[in-house]
Amino acid sequence: MARDKNKNTRKDGKKAFAGGRPTDKQGRRTTGSIARTRRVVAIVGNLIGAAALLVGIGAIVWLLTLTAAGNSISSAVEDDVAGTSTIAFPTLMAFLSMTGFFFGQFAVRGRWGLGGGAPLSGGNFTVELRPIGVALHAVFLAGAALAWLLVMVLPVVADARGAIDIPDGSSAAEQLWFTVTVYGALTGVLAAMVAVSLLKKLTYNRSLRANEASIANGSPSQRWWRRFSHIWRAELGIAGAGGAALGLSPLGVHLDSAAYGVGALALGGALSAVAVLAALNSWRSGLPVERVESYT
Repeated sequence: MARDKNKNTRKDGKKAFAGGRPTDKQGRRTTGSIARTRRVVAIVGNLIGAAALLVGIGAIVWLLTLTAAGNSISSAVEDDVAGTSTIAFPTLMAFLSMTGFFFGQFAVRGRWGLGGGAPLSGGNFTVELRPIGVALHAVFLAGAALAWLLVMVLPVVADARGAIDIPDGSSAAEQLWFTVTVYGALTGVLAAMVAVSLLKKLTYNRSLRANEASIANGSPSQRWWRRFSHIWRAELGIAGAGGAALGLSPLGVHLDSAAYGVGALALGGALSAVAVLAALNSWRSGLPVERVESYT
């Protein structure tokens, strides 16, 4: 392959270490035992993540179908009289999925390094991530929103229409609405975090380029934004809290409580506005959005 004389970069986008050992654009070796290990971790991690996610989704669909038909969880799982263990199972699958995808996607798109930051200023470790495309990010957002509609809105609408005919206070009713509440909140969290992350992706680099000259490295403002946004990604946490409130707001219809619905909408809207404002100002850290820092 022909190489750029100045950057030692091949035309296929790959670089080379001294000595001719090929690396990718992130400086990771593409040959040898390290590269083979990374490929194995990528395949295994992503397969585990995808399989656990599908199992979790299937379990939620089964839970809603079973309980909406008037059957308690114990009728299918005799040892789980209260149903809490079975309802918690999809959450465990979600954590397993996130763990699998974390290692799998890190192996595909990430590079770990030492940050060398001072305590309370910079992180001790860094991760450089090759970001996913905007189109794929939008697909993830649509998937999260669809999951929320199916888990929360569909049961509430069916209940309002009288399609769910089970006695109030029965085990099946309690387990149905507990499932709706738990996973309505979680899918709301996920959708809101993905949405704010997408907003940040669309605006961050442009804002950073336009305002880079105004950022004083090491100033109190820059250090604060570095901790708040670049290290802790706090705007995503705030977005998640707002998404949980928004995700639960349709329950006001089931509870026949306008105060609950309006209150959840107001709280969720306020938190979401704060998250959006923080995301639009996160460029003030002066650091690349593709780079992540941590203390541990």
